[in-house]
Amino acid sequence: MTFAHARDGRRSLLLVGTGLIGGSFALAAKANGVFDHVVGLDRSREALDEAQRLGIIDERAETMAGNHDAVCIAVPVGGIAASVRAAAPRAPVVFDVGSVKSAIVEALAPAPANFVPCHPIAGSERQGPAAARADLFDGRLVVLTPVAGTDAAATAAVRAYWEAIGGRVVVDSAAGHDERFAVLSHLPHLVAFAFMEVAGRSGSLEGAGGGFRDFTRIAAADADVWTDILHANAPRVRRYANELIRALQSFADAAHSGGSTLRARIDAAAQIKRTFDETNC
Repeated sequence: MTFAHARDGRRSLLLVGTGLIGGSFALAAKANGVFDHVVGLDRSREALDEAQRLGIIDERAETMAGNHDAVCIAVPVGGIAASVRAAAPRAPVVFDVGSVKSAIVEALAPAPANFVPCHPIAGSERQGPAAARADLFDGRLVVLTPVAGTDAAATAAVRAYWEAIGGRVVVDSAAGHDERFAVLSHLPHLVAFAFMEVAGRSGSLEGAGGGFRDFTRIAAADADVWTDILHANAPRVRRYANELIRALQSFADAAHSGGSTLRARIDAAAQIKRTFDETNC
C-alpha cells in the first residue's frame, strides 16, 4: 500500500505513550515509510526527553492537540478509552495497542467509528523508550478487533500500517481475543508474579539457574501495565487460575505418590510443549 501524505508533505502520527510498544511502532513506521513525522505525548517528561533523543519522536506535545493522519494510543489499558475519546476528533484513524479489548470496547460504547482496537503480540519485560526496537513486530501476530460500527476504511488503513512494519494481521472479536489471551498471556504473567512472591519468601535466591531465569523473566514486567491488564480481564483470568490451582494440587499429589502416574502426566505435558515448538518455530 502507498501511504498518501498530509498537506504539508509529511504524514503525521500522534503517539500517545512513548514506551516499548508505542516507541517500537513509531520507529518501525518511520523506517518503513508509513509515517514521516511523529509527535509524542506522554505523562512523563523524562520519557519524552528520551524518546526525542532516541529519534522515536520528532517533536513533543503537551496536550492532545493538532491534526494528524493517525493517532496511536499506547498507554496502560485503564487509560485507553479516555485517550481514544480525546483523540478521535484529531485524526481520521485512531488505534490502540492494549492487551485487553472487551473492557475498552465496552467503556467506549458506542466507540468512535474511526477507532480500530488492536493488540500486537510482541513485547518484553524491559520498559520505556530505551527498550523500543524497530524490528519488534517482524513476523509477529497483530490482532484487530473492530466492532460493528468501526469504519471499514479505518480498519483497512490500520491493517496496512501493521503489515508494512512486518506484522501478521488477523481479525477477531474482542471477547474471543480476551478469552484466548487470558490463558496465553495474562495467566502466565499472574503465575510469574505469584511465584516470585513465594520464591522471595524462601529466604535466598542464590544458586538459581537458567530454568529459574527463563520461568520468571516476565515477572519483571511493568507494574502499571499489568495491574490494568489483569484487572480488565479478571473474570477470564480467575477462571483459568482456578483450573491451574486444581492442576497444581493434582500434580503435587502425584509427586507425593510418584510412579507411573506422575511420569505419564509429565510426559503428556512435555509432548504438548514439543508440539507447540514444532508448529510455532
